[in-house]
Amino acid sequence: MKRTFATIALAATLVMLTGLLGTVATAASASPPKLSAMLLSIDQMPTGWAVDNSSGGGGVGCLKNLMEPNGIKQTAKATVNFEDNENVPEVSEALATYTNAKTRFRKIVANLTACKHINGEIEGKKATGTVGLMSFPRYGNASEAFAASITTQGMTFGEDIVIVREGSIVMGLAEDDLVSVDVSQFQGFVKNAIKKVG
Repeated sequence: MKRTFATIALAATLVMLTGLLGTVATAASASPPKLSAMLLSIDQMPTGWAVDNSSGGGGVGCLKNLMEPNGIKQTAKATVNFEDNENVPEVSEALATYTNAKTRFRKIVANLTACKHINGEIEGKKATGTVGLMSFPRYGNASEAFAASITTQGMTFGEDIVIVREGSIVMGLAEDDLVSVDVSQFQGFVKNAIKKVG
């Protein structure tokens, strides 16, 4: 039962996070090197965490491709995923540049704001959920945070998401866990990520 539970949890996690942050890539294979060097590194993660090299689906419902909405192309990107002891919680970070970071940041935030109800499938199973703004400290030149809750196969996953613009770079950082995310831990990850970007 534990193995089945973990498998479902990881599948749901990967679908949610890759939908938000785009195609998963490790820091070593991401481009350009400048952005890759700004990603969180394993030495900034708690003991027991590891880089997750899995690749997932394209997202679920309105959480698909949020860092690269229709009609908007990234000029460069770098992504990395981490997992705690081969299970949840998981943390994913994406850094991207665009021809106009201010406009693209606003578009990403507008899409997340409009994504109030999630309907889709995770590994062929129905998934539903909600997304809403959450109270969160401000970071960079502009930032906005969201909390999502997704249910599939009788399990509920919480996901906290923050989108930050720091100069010409837009960062998406997400942490997910069963039921809900430890907000203080998530804020710690965000602070560490912003230090590297800034």
